[in-house]
Amino acid sequence: MEKTVGSLFSGIGGIDLAFNQAGYSISWAIENDAACCKTYRHNFHNCNLVESDIRDIDPEKLVKVEVLAAGFPCQSFSIAGKQRGFNDHRGNLFFEIGRFAKALNPAVIFLENVSNLIDHDSGKTFNTIHNKLVELGYFIRYRVLRASEYGNTPQIRDRIYIIAFKDINKCEKFIFPDPVLLTKNANHYIARHERKPRVYYLNETDTLYKTAKGIVTRHDCVYRVYHESVKPIRNQMCPTLTASMGNRNNQCPLVRDDYGIRKLTLRECLDFQGFPKDYYFPNTISINDAYKQIGNSVCVSIVRQIASQINQV
Repeated sequence: MEKTVGSLFSGIGGIDLAFNQAGYSISWAIENDAACCKTYRHNFHNCNLVESDIRDIDPEKLVKVEVLAAGFPCQSFSIAGKQRGFNDHRGNLFFEIGRFAKALNPAVIFLENVSNLIDHDSGKTFNTIHNKLVELGYFIRYRVLRASEYGNTPQIRDRIYIIAFKDINKCEKFIFPDPVLLTKNANHYIARHERKPRVYYLNETDTLYKTAKGIVTRHDCVYRVYHESVKPIRNQMCPTLTASMGNRNNQCPLVRDDYGIRKLTLRECLDFQGFPKDYYFPNTISINDAYKQIGNSVCVSIVRQIASQINQV
């Protein structure tokens, strides 16, 4: 079968990009968020992107694909959220994946989510997902991987990757990628001698600046911002990039450069997620939307390696 992918909850296309880099073509993608769709179209030319609520789509009308990929909404399972799980309408969207899988019968299902998915609700949530995939006739492999250990990306980002195969022999042959040597630290991406656009710098009248000015003093690390707390990250790593970076109470990591205290730029955040240099945002979306999109995306380099391993079985 041709190496094709159908993408659900496509976001800005991090998973799609990774599979494309591993030799797959993207047959179609589905995303409901209008701002994400603008970014997706800006970077994927001639794409078959369906801008719609997944619940309104009949999968029988879509072209069948070898791989069904989905980074389904994680807010319901994240330790940073309320952890309402399947009691949250976003958590229930997982069952839409089952509806598509039943109709399309792909050889492989690729899923990505927060690492807390395993422990959520004392393991009941993960068991529900596992049992649903088994009920559909799939054999499961899963593992939590950290971006800095498997993606050569200096970000503290743990995510669970679930690979489901229709063929048990392929499932048994599949091997998750080996750890790779981290050859880059955060300063590889941060040019502290370059003045960035004013929008990134904290103003002295900002509440966050008043908190950060006595803490963000070093030029060799990135600082995590979480609610009212600002803390340095050790070993020249970047903290986990989250969707809350785009909220009104900004949670974007901070650095001190030669010109002041600033947030990581959009380009730096994309670099920490492993996106290529030619990937960027259209000028038709807000900077807050862009930050949110980055936090909701994936570590591209890890997904690419997993896609390559799938391609080999």
